[in-house]
Amino acid sequence: MDLDRHTIAAALAPQLHRLATPALVIDLDAVDHNIAAMRRRAGERWRPHLKTLKSAALIARLLAAGVTRCKVATLDELDLALGTADHHGVGLDVLLAYPQHPDGLRAALSRAARSPACRVHYLLDSPEHAALLAYAVPFDRPLAVFLDVDLGMRRTGAPAAVWHAALPALLADPGLRIAGLHGYEGHLEWDDRAGAAAAHETLCTLARELPATDLEIVTSGTHSYAAALVHPGLAGGPWQHRVSPGTVVLADLHSRAAMADLGLHQAVVIASRVISTGAGRITLDAGSKALAPDRPPSSARLLGWPGLTPSVRSEEHLVVAVADDIEAPGLGELVLLVPDHVCTSVNLYRHALLLRGAVIVGEAAIEASSRRLWLTEAT
Repeated sequence: MDLDRHTIAAALAPQLHRLATPALVIDLDAVDHNIAAMRRRAGERWRPHLKTLKSAALIARLLAAGVTRCKVATLDELDLALGTADHHGVGLDVLLAYPQHPDGLRAALSRAARSPACRVHYLLDSPEHAALLAYAVPFDRPLAVFLDVDLGMRRTGAPAAVWHAALPALLADPGLRIAGLHGYEGHLEWDDRAGAAAAHETLCTLARELPATDLEIVTSGTHSYAAALVHPGLAGGPWQHRVSPGTVVLADLHSRAAMADLGLHQAVVIASRVISTGAGRITLDAGSKALAPDRPPSSARLLGWPGLTPSVRSEEHLVVAVADDIEAPGLGELVLLVPDHVCTSVNLYRHALLLRGAVIVGEAAIEASSRRLWLTEAT
């Protein structure tokens, strides 16, 4: 379901005179709808990645829906997830799904200790990473870890064969407790079911070599959760399996297959203004510092303006090509942009404007956006 530019423009109109654009606008009705849709599909097998949300206000919507497991990538996201759970009195289970250097692990352990009602698991990148952490970080109790299995993306983790050879030593290490496997098949597209099946079977084969008690296998972002949920091995083994798409909460153009599969609603737009007009083009105030800097400019879409195509982008400008005989917004007019990649778009903002029932209901901080300077900083 698409958003309607006239409805959103009407909602923003009372505050438009003081709204600084570009601005992040989030529809909470769509957020709740999307969470419910994913819960219906995956049930307790959903461990959403919070890299998309980065806001206590949005994490609170997950908690309200009964989602008590999540995945994070940064220390800011870990801090925010734990702090939000503490505030709402929820015992959250968090997987810090990013290999930490020793100093980063010390900071994560210190933060986790301040939320005793929550549980944090950590990612082992390789046997060498395990050795480094054991040498550099004294553990007062076994460290609960997930083995990061490289399923072909070649970004982090070690191949299953490497983990297989290292298992006797890892299982005998009193400083470690292997809580699960993490395998992100992010290199696969939605329709690559054969590749997904092979990747998932690799994880099942490795998991059978581990003690089954409380073992969890975490797979799959937005483009491969559907294949993972129907894989018989993942669903039928002596372990828990969970998928970790986070983009589904907000939705974007790149996740159109998941949107169709789940019936998601687009929850985010970037409010922008026309700052210049010329022959065959208009220019908006939403460049790479406002909208999905990792995607080409043509990937975004102007909501409700067919015939207008983003063409050239710099840091603060987005040039939009206007086809002949096509109506275009005029100078100073509000334009709503649907991002191709919502995760990197949200990360560019410090605050978001919140809508519910086509009415502004407040604003929310994006507490985990950008990057901290010091490991000891608290959000």
